[in-house]
Amino acid sequence: MAVVFGYGSLVAPATIAALGGRDPARARLIGWSRTWNVCTDNTANGPVVYEDVNDGSRPPIQVLFLTIEPGAAVEGVLFHLPDDGLPALDAREGNYTRIAVELDGSGPAWTYVARPGSAERARRGIAAGTARIRRDYLETVVAAFAAHEGIPPLEPLPAPVVPLRRLRR
Repeated sequence: MAVVFGYGSLVAPATIAALGGRDPARARLIGWSRTWNVCTDNTANGPVVYEDVNDGSRPPIQVLFLTIEPGAAVEGVLFHLPDDGLPALDAREGNYTRIAVELDGSGPAWTYVARPGSAERARRGIAAGTARIRRDYLETVVAAFAAHEGIPPLEPLPAPVVPLRRLRR
């Protein structure tokens, strides 16, 4: 059985259940902080793109997601996942790399950090003003945090929040 630490959308009880995860519990990861420095670059022709829900256009933006980077500490959720569920989770987390971490008082676990290129594209998008946060993603994360009392809010947000439709190619 694999132990996974989630700090963003992987905190959502429905997501954990859909992955076959169980026994979610609050956890704290020392030495890391939550940031918005990972993205899907909507100007590239990747396997996932985003369109404006109003007119169906594909805006030239960087769609931001949460990641963790070296820092103080991050609150999240620890859950158990069957070992054969890790490949599906790796595929879901396409902008991320799975790494081993040591949790405060809970031992070793897997978590996900931004792939370097994705983090760099996110930083450039934030600096250029072309980064956006997808409303559905933000709402999922906020609701997930509310389901696990004590996880701090995400404010301030580094980019505008917009309604976007996610499309797999």
